[in-house]
Amino acid sequence: MELLLDPSLPPQLTRLALSQRGVLTTEQLLAAGLTRTRIHEVGRRDGWRTPLRGTRMVAVHTGREASSDLMRAWNQAAALVLPHAVLGFDSAAVEMRLVGVPRCDGVTVVVPPGKELRARPGLRVHVRPLLASEVATPSGLRATGLVRTLADLVPSVDRPTGLSVLDGALRRRARRSDLAAARELASGRSGWRGVDDLWELATPDADSPLESRVRSRMIDGHLAPDRLQQRLRDAAGRVFARPDMTIDRERRRRPERGPLYVEADGRGPHGSPEAAYRDRDKASEVLADGADVERFTWDDTFDPMRIPWRLRRAL
Repeated sequence: MELLLDPSLPPQLTRLALSQRGVLTTEQLLAAGLTRTRIHEVGRRDGWRTPLRGTRMVAVHTGREASSDLMRAWNQAAALVLPHAVLGFDSAAVEMRLVGVPRCDGVTVVVPPGKELRARPGLRVHVRPLLASEVATPSGLRATGLVRTLADLVPSVDRPTGLSVLDGALRRRARRSDLAAARELASGRSGWRGVDDLWELATPDADSPLESRVRSRMIDGHLAPDRLQQRLRDAAGRVFARPDMTIDRERRRRPERGPLYVEADGRGPHGSPEAAYRDRDKASEVLADGADVERFTWDDTFDPMRIPWRLRRAL
């Protein structure tokens, strides 16, 4: 995070902005001695954003976690100026550091009946009853707890995203009982039938959201993998490869060809030249063992038919 604060501004604003994820309120700027005209001039010159009325985003977020940090900055803005709102859906999931959550500009809040807010650009509002036991403070901000967040979020997204979120929750040490409780709470809500089987299909063995998305397309194409993260060993017992997913040879039209391994190639782990060489060497060893490898990227998961079609052709 890089602050966009002029050195001539009061130093307490820097400390405050660092403690508030790069967000300041208009009241805080006024209390520091700035006039409304000065706030407007400095903000326009230095590129401050106004995420919600009464707030200023005085920082830019960079690096691998930039999109998540930006969503958390929106969450902070909501917490500063919307006292009756509770972070929910994708915004609550980001506070819990759940992976697989769709990245978007803005913030999603839940408010109880009688405390309605008007939705506006950047602010998504859901009016729903909230029990005190359903509210937590995972990082100092009021947000729906894990069970309530999963029950709200999973039925509202597509199947690949839903499975990514559930796999990620289990990797974050959520319990099966948490998923069972969320499933029960989600029952009957809009979209729940389309994702009802995902609660039992979720597994912590998927290493990344991309693997979960690929697996979702395989499941929907009636090509669910037989194993995840299978360790392949050479004659000396050393592990030489660990394919993301495996379809056993018995399911192939030509079982003499060996298993079909499925790899999810994300931009991070597989994007460097060194990773490309490493992947090539692993594939050579796997192919020498009589198996085949199919690789998929993030873009492949947006077409529900692409992954099943390629796998059926390979089988």
